[in-house]
Amino acid sequence: MDTQLPLRIMEAVGLLHRLGYLGLRILPGINASGTAWRIVIHNVTEWNPEDKFGDPFNSEESCVYSTAGANVFNNDVQMPEDVSRVSVAEALLEAMPSLQRSTPGETGNLDYVRWYAQLLSQVTRLDELPVAYADYFDDSEGWELGWGSNRRFPAPPSYRPEPAVPPALAKPGQRDEYYVLELCAEVLGMPFSGQQTFDWLLGDPSLKNGKRKALPVDGYFEELGLVVEYHERQHSESVPFFDNKVTSTGMLRGPQRTSYDARKAALIPQHGLTLLVIDYRDFCHKKGKIVRDAPRDRQIVAALLARAAERTEPRVVTNFPVPLAETDAERLSRQAPPFRSAPACSTR
Repeated sequence: MDTQLPLRIMEAVGLLHRLGYLGLRILPGINASGTAWRIVIHNVTEWNPEDKFGDPFNSEESCVYSTAGANVFNNDVQMPEDVSRVSVAEALLEAMPSLQRSTPGETGNLDYVRWYAQLLSQVTRLDELPVAYADYFDDSEGWELGWGSNRRFPAPPSYRPEPAVPPALAKPGQRDEYYVLELCAEVLGMPFSGQQTFDWLLGDPSLKNGKRKALPVDGYFEELGLVVEYHERQHSESVPFFDNKVTSTGMLRGPQRTSYDARKAALIPQHGLTLLVIDYRDFCHKKGKIVRDAPRDRQIVAALLARAAERTEPRVVTNFPVPLAETDAERLSRQAPPFRSAPACSTR
């Protein structure tokens, strides 16, 4: 292993941290055969609490690399031998469009950023690349700096998301999903549980171990029996760069997302809860991102929530079609009819 790309990847993450992209995390390790170092770079906003590492390999947006691929980054980006950290940083930003600059309090990741700077100061050679996991590897002593070196570095701080802030205080870098959920909380006058899971809402079995991961919902207002899902652009349009990646279940990510959306639309009402799907097209938007105007957006959210409250039985409330599993086609008659009130906006 003589490619310098692994070091440039490590340096690129540190560079992006310094530029304000504070949500970045890494998970480096050794493959099952012990022959290659590999790493996944992900956004902490997609953290899955069901997994101690946050389940980055199943993130909607992430970048991967293995020394087995020499100078090929993220499966298909050929890097030159003299690649710079700046080039890698640019590749990361291109592959992770949801990653935005943020203030220290917005991601709950500041302790990690400080820890990473210390880690980076210890990784200056290829034989010092960090290892967080491997077969028969005891991670209780921290990460190993150089596979087989027995030189340990403290494990990273655990991730603890910051409490939600009112929409009026939301910063431009905050993801649209959280912006919309906070508007819901403000209109309803009550907090929500983010990334709530249920024992009856599960994904497909993993090909590796047969386990089924719980499918989290974006927001859950338990007192109202209301689930709110925010659908970004990838829920209604194909995004080949991400959709064509194979997940741990063996499916392509795009079809799997559609399948899981259909599963939620079927099972949530069956378990006595109303599902409100808020779509980015409900708002003024530019290239799929909401053009934020809190008073106007609050009215849009309030109208959708009012429609959900009118329903006397659990069902799906949405202005746009949601996928239906073939076996659930009969549910079409139970889906609340759309009521479109497109915002006056010329930025579409």
